[in-house]
Amino acid sequence: MSSSTLRGAATAALAALTIACLSAPAHAVNPPTEPPADRPTGDITLFDVTVQWATAACDPNGTTSSDATIASQLNGVLTGRLDGYMTAYKVSCARMVVKAVRDRGMPKRAAAIAITTTIVETNIENVSEMVDHDSLGLFQQRGSWGSAKNRLNPIWATNAFLDKMVRLYPNDSWQSAPIGEVCQAVQVSAHPDRYQPQASDGQKIVDALWTASERPNLHGADFNGDGVGDIFATGTGSLTIWNGKGGNNFTPPDVVGANWNTYSRPIGGDFNGDGKGDLAA
Repeated sequence: MSSSTLRGAATAALAALTIACLSAPAHAVNPPTEPPADRPTGDITLFDVTVQWATAACDPNGTTSSDATIASQLNGVLTGRLDGYMTAYKVSCARMVVKAVRDRGMPKRAAAIAITTTIVETNIENVSEMVDHDSLGLFQQRGSWGSAKNRLNPIWATNAFLDKMVRLYPNDSWQSAPIGEVCQAVQVSAHPDRYQPQASDGQKIVDALWTASERPNLHGADFNGDGVGDIFATGTGSLTIWNGKGGNNFTPPDVVGANWNTYSRPIGGDFNGDGKGDLAA
């Protein structure tokens, strides 16, 4: 075969290969998708507990000596990712979450769900930089949840979390569902299995703060109708009454029933006009 024939064959083969390549169907490259806009993404769970991120104060008044004491106590009992890593700052953040729950009159389990979520999302830190998309705050709530200022406000953020929880679990059904399941339902995390393992520590943190924040609620009224003011107090689940004797003297305390911690903000007064004090909650 002559060299011109070889060149002609090579040229024909190259042309055929070019035509084949051009006629082959193109494979589309799917672009990466963004997570749903209202999802406070769970990718933040990849945070190493030792990594420092920019944070905002949780309590406007800062941390307290009690926060430091509770942190030290918790470091001796926690067994999850925060074992040995609790600080006064983290306790101050958890304290604000618990406050928001208590102010709504909700039980400890609601606080345990919220605290467990913050353990997984941010190690209970009010993260103020957008490390994961536009997520901010203790719960890593996305921009669709609210303004940056609101999401960095632990009280607002906790209430937003609780509002969604209540919507997703009507008739208080969140109280019987596994804590990790409820966390995931609200957060719609990319890592749904990370919440339940921290639930035990979430409950321990709430137990420590719930007790520490328990304060007797003192109220006054004339309950026995003797014309002298009496005092009642709640705070440990029971109702205690001290009947006034005049001259700043009172009878020994009389415990009236239990389970008063299911009521919020009890007040005293003569509501039926019989001259004796009544209770409303």
